[in-house]
Amino acid sequence: MAEELRVAPHVLAQVGTALADHGQALLDLQQACHTDADGAQPGWVGASAGALSGLLDGWTASSADHLGRIDQHAAGMHCAAAGFAELEHAGAAQLTGRSAP
Repeated sequence: MAEELRVAPHVLAQVGTALADHGQALLDLQQACHTDADGAQPGWVGASAGALSGLLDGWTASSADHLGRIDQHAAGMHCAAAGFAELEHAGAAQLTGRSAP
């Protein structure tokens, strides 16, 4: 027999929203830090300037990947919430003998 799965769709939706908000806050903070680093870059010369440039490029790529994963996870939570809510409505309709809306 399958194990019982208990899901609260509204909680999944809340988590999805919280993740999306976290991703936006992280993006805002990273953009502010990048702006500060770009402002400092003209004062760097020689090998240190090249190292800083390479570091910033790598950080930008890593940040974009990380934010993309956060966005995908948030969207997945919202999709799961919608799917479980639909299943819940269909199950309730079967119990009452009515069609699901």
